[in-house]
Amino acid sequence: MRELHDYGGLVTGSRLKRLSDSMFAGVDAVYRAHGVTLSSRCFPLLFLLRDNGPTRVTALAAQLGQSHPAVSQMSRTLAAHGAIVEQADPADERRRVLALSEEGTALLARLDTVWRAISGSVEDLGTEVGLDLAAALSRLESALRTRPFAERIEARLQLAQRDAVEIVPFEPRYREDFKRLNVEWLEKYFYVEAIDNAVLSQPEQHILKPGGFIFLARYRDEIVGTCALIKAGRGRMELSKMAVTEKYQGLRIGHRLLTTAIAQFRKTGLRTLFLESSSKLARALALYEANGFRHAPKPAGAAHYQRADVYMVYTPQARRRR
Repeated sequence: MRELHDYGGLVTGSRLKRLSDSMFAGVDAVYRAHGVTLSSRCFPLLFLLRDNGPTRVTALAAQLGQSHPAVSQMSRTLAAHGAIVEQADPADERRRVLALSEEGTALLARLDTVWRAISGSVEDLGTEVGLDLAAALSRLESALRTRPFAERIEARLQLAQRDAVEIVPFEPRYREDFKRLNVEWLEKYFYVEAIDNAVLSQPEQHILKPGGFIFLARYRDEIVGTCALIKAGRGRMELSKMAVTEKYQGLRIGHRLLTTAIAQFRKTGLRTLFLESSSKLARALALYEANGFRHAPKPAGAAHYQRADVYMVYTPQARRRR
């Protein structure tokens, strides 16, 4: 029969709760043996009131990492046992704060020996398993405050999605995908010009036959991105038709396509790789800059596209670390 620990990190929360419940139960048993009927879960709140003085429920909830209703319920239990009292806030009499009562102060004073034994037992347990439990918990809490657990899981999922992306060469069956992806972003930011329609409708004739290349990003059998290298004569090649469907932006598909295209260009032995873009496409320009493109004066002659007001040239030494 499989045990809970057989599932490793997948059940960490359940195992930590089981350990927590076990330790709470052990401390509660010791408290009862010493005539204390309050649950050990109440004592962190009492410690805060003892060391910080009268405090509002909102502040206590933040310090304990619990909800306001949960702390309010706990405070009612403590008040019923006579351990705390509610009083006006000295800074604003319209607000109420919680404070230790005389009974609560006396209770904490008489449990000092018990707490020394509890702390020592935690240290012994840590020594037994080769871990400073209190310090490890502090580091764990700090790490999760810096980056919540849900965010860490989402990052892992995104990495798994990135790994599932393939960069593949053009095939006739991808002709409509190639056009769809480019029309998608053109219609969002600009419009489809005559030159766009011609190239996108007949990519074999306008790109591949003259010696260019088309790359596509495939994710789980869906084409989600593309880019092309177009021969431009006189040892020059143009990076063009870069598009990633909006649904999958964030998986660094554009980066994968771009680095693939650059690697292919370098194999050709041609001298110059350039692109024409628009100042409206800030994210795309940042991607190009990060991968070795720099802004340069446009050579003589009209731009291929009416939308183009940016001219960039690939310069390997200009590549930034990402």
